[in-house]
Amino acid sequence: MNFFARRSRGRLFTEAGGFSLFEILAVLVILGIMAGTATPTVGRIFDNMRFRQQAEKFSAVLRYGKLMAVTRRQVVALRLGEGEECVFELSGAVDESRGCDLDEEDVLTMTPGEIFFYPQGTATPALLTFEKGERVKKIRLDLLTARPHIE
Repeated sequence: MNFFARRSRGRLFTEAGGFSLFEILAVLVILGIMAGTATPTVGRIFDNMRFRQQAEKFSAVLRYGKLMAVTRRQVVALRLGEGEECVFELSGAVDESRGCDLDEEDVLTMTPGEIFFYPQGTATPALLTFEKGERVKKIRLDLLTARPHIE
């Protein structure tokens, strides 16, 4: 007889070789406690990811403005639209509007109020500040390269 066959007749296993109801309940309670402690952390992780994605989206709009100015060889102006909805308005070489997709508590400011991208690949220096509660991301637009830098 092997080890398990001898022990199955003893105290460790039941006759059928399964788990008792108490053992299953103990495992379920432990899993419930682990899930309860992990849920708030997972929620914060997803919220932080969304915050970073929004900052990246704003940076992509700046890169797009530069691309349009260089490829179309015309000045492109970018400004935040007025009103309740947050909208980036591009004019000059292109006439487009792009939504910001901000939540109610989010704040986006742009200094100066209008950014110009030039065909040589330069732009007016600018600062976009994105605030979501306590968190703040700043996106600086470089004067010479027109590249956005997220801080």
